[in-house]
Amino acid sequence: MTVKQHIKGVLVAIVSATLILFVISFFAGSEVRVNKTYVINASADSVYAFIKSPKNFKKFIEGGDAFEIDYLPDSKGVQYEGFDGNLHQFKYACFDNAKGLELSYFKEGENMALYKMKAKSKEKATLIEYEIIWRIGVNPLSKILSLAADEDIEAGMKKDIANLKKELE
Repeated sequence: MTVKQHIKGVLVAIVSATLILFVISFFAGSEVRVNKTYVINASADSVYAFIKSPKNFKKFIEGGDAFEIDYLPDSKGVQYEGFDGNLHQFKYACFDNAKGLELSYFKEGENMALYKMKAKSKEKATLIEYEIIWRIGVNPLSKILSLAADEDIEAGMKKDIANLKKELE
């Protein structure tokens, strides 16, 4: 095999891999969405009152206790400096009539994810409808690498709910 043939083969392989990457990423979405429902043995009012307070952020969001948190004005959320030196913010939007909470997660001002929680009364317990939406973006490589992210997100959600149960049950 000559050097010319070898270079041609490498170029064909690179072009083929790039095309395959773009074709696969075309079918992968730009966000990862995970929905789960959990049961907590407490009233919906007490669950909602607990989750909507930024003062309780460290108590139920997994990993929140690892940082020194500052509270945003008017109970609008929390912010902290992460291990990476970047500013992380969780902005709160509370919906009292529906007993729902949305936490918008920002890293250095870029909207990265949305956490949604809704407390619904169910006999002597509360159903927590929990959804997390991670924005992946349009980068084809990021899309492909995020295909299995839902399992990691679900594991984090289970830890958040375990923390809530520990605090409220």
